Amino acid sequence: MMSEQKRNYGKIVTAAVCLAAAAAEAIGDGVAPTYDEAYYATLDYYGNLLEGSVVKSFAMNGKDVLTDYGVYDEVVNLTDGTPADTRDYGTTFHFEDGAPDHFYFQGRTQAPFAQLPWSIPLHYTLNGVPTRAEDLAGKQGVVEILLDVVPNENAGDYARYNYTLAATALFNQDDILSLEAEGAQVQLVGNLRAVLFIALPGEEQHFVIRVGAEDFAFSGMTFLMVPATLAQLEDVAEIGQRKEDIERDY
Repeated sequence: MMSEQKRNYGKIVTAAVCLAAAAAEAIGDGVAPTYDEAYYATLDYYGNLLEGSVVKSFAMNGKDVLTDYGVYDEVVNLTDGTPADTRDYGTTFHFEDGAPDHFYFQGRTQAPFAQLPWSIPLHYTLNGVPTRAEDLAGKQGVVEILLDVVPNENAGDYARYNYTLAATALFNQDDILSLEAEGAQVQLVGNLRAVLFIALPGEEQHFVIRVGAEDFAFSGMTFLMVPATLAQLEDVAEIGQRKEDIERDY
């Protein structure tokens, strides 16, 4: 009996030594670079992806080594000449002469595009006839720009139910004869007509911009997808409830 107790005691002591060894790891200072990021996508006339990239802005907080664990097709240093050391686990920058206070790099990748909360196909007509975008430049008549904002089922739940979308287009008032955009905010800024559409989280929308011109020109659209604040989401929920109440009362 005594020998069995000794064996158990030996096991307990061994375990205690292992735990003590594990607890002896050095504790870091808790200071690390912090960052903001945005995904930029360039689309063709119809909403297909041409090029995409993530741009990250780092506050270095006094550190001279930076490791980012994103997966990119190519990494471009936007700040200085420090080379990127790209490996399977990520990309590291070693600032041998001292890091800048703020550091920016671009990671080219198309991957996030498939998970954006909306797909945005665009189509066009000239005087009511479906027309290729490439054939519209310089044409006379009424051009319709048809924009479909369709929720993407492949997007994550957070993006689908928290992001709002703003779609904007600019037209030189001196170059057009008329402009209609039902459901949009149209604002004159100098000699530019700014058209702004908004889609709330999870919404499907179909917008039309009608432009009358003798020599049609169009610089394209800009789309901004950003998460709404908590207060804004509460307002969205209230708007949705009011819409349901009105439909039920009708």
